[in-house]
This record gives sequence, C-alpha cells and structure tokens, in this order.
Amino acid sequence: MISGRISATLLSFTLAAPVALPQVRDIDALLAALGREPPQSISFTEVHSSKLLEHELVVRGTLEYSGPGKLSRIVAEPFAERTDIDGDSVRIHRENRPDRQFSLKRAPELGGLLTGFLAILGGDRAALEREFELALADGASGWQLTLRPKNTRTQTRIAAIRVRGAGNTPDCIVTVSRDGGAATDLLLGDAALEADIAEQRRIRCAELP
Repeated sequence: MISGRISATLLSFTLAAPVALPQVRDIDALLAALGREPPQSISFTEVHSSKLLEHELVVRGTLEYSGPGKLSRIVAEPFAERTDIDGDSVRIHRENRPDRQFSLKRAPELGGLLTGFLAILGGDRAALEREFELALADGASGWQLTLRPKNTRTQTRIAAIRVRGAGNTPDCIVTVSRDGGAATDLLLGDAALEADIAEQRRIRCAELP
C-alpha cells in the first residue's frame, strides 16, 4: 500500500512516556490525552501483508511530526528512503533514484491515513470527524479507536483504520483494505523496537471486541 512509502527525519525529541489513565470511555478525553506539541519523533516498524506479496514486507525507521499538516518518515531498513509530507504535497527521496513528488489528491488512502495520524497527534476531533466515522472501544488491555472513511473514493480502498494503545500513547495503527487483500500494521515506540514483531502485533495490534 502507498501508506508504506512515507519517511521521516529523526529529532532529539521523543513522544511523551505513557501515563496510567483510567478506562477511556470518551473520545474527547482520549484525544486530549494523545495530543502532542511539535516537534516530536517516534520509532516505527511497519508490516505489509498482501496477496501480491510472497512474504510480509517489514520496514523500520522513524516518524517525525513537525506541526500541523507536516509529517515525515525516514526508512532505515531494508532500504534507505525519505518522504516529506507538507499539506497536500508529498516528496519521496531514495538514493540513486530521481526524486518523486505528487499531490495527496492522487492517493486518497495516504491522505486519509495522514489526516487521521495528524489529527490524533493534534487532539483534533473535528478534523477526524470530517474524514471518518469514529468508534471507541476500551478494555483492560487498552483502548481502540476505529476510523471508517467517509470519502467514497477512500472507501473503495480502505475499510477501516484501527488505532490501538494504552495510556496516552498509540502502540499500533492497522490499515485494512476494502477487499481484505492487504493490511498494514504500523507499530510505534517501544513496540517497534522489540525483536519479536509477530508477538508485538499479536499483543498490540489485535482488534478489541
């Protein structure tokens, strides 16, 4: 999926450490807890599965949140690639290849994911609800915010985006394609650094009932 082509710049800042929160039963309270002041950076591991891939593709790197509408990602493994997103503009740089630049209007699934990610970091419910139907589930193992796209073009590609987390930190963002033929699990922070990614996905990315 094209969502796997975003890259970032590592800053000396990190996302705040998770804090213990009571069970989150209100979306506004959750978004307030998740809000971050830029600049921020966080490690990620992204796992792509698809009927078109013989094996899962695992990509590692760092995400950077620079401010409203600005997100970057540096991919460190298994290749080096940087993508900067500023508003509707996307620029991809990969060594020994010409730079690519395009508008998010050409990639609605990436635009929707970006909007959701930035709105969560910004604690902006209004921005989320312009793009998605929201549903919150909460349990002993953490919370889950499910985003279902409203845009009909995006709906043809993405069924839902599930954000799983605990405390004030998202641990995993799962993007599920409409036809069920592809999925992307984006592990964040400490979960992304663990050696046993399969176990981390089982714990942190599984859908809450």
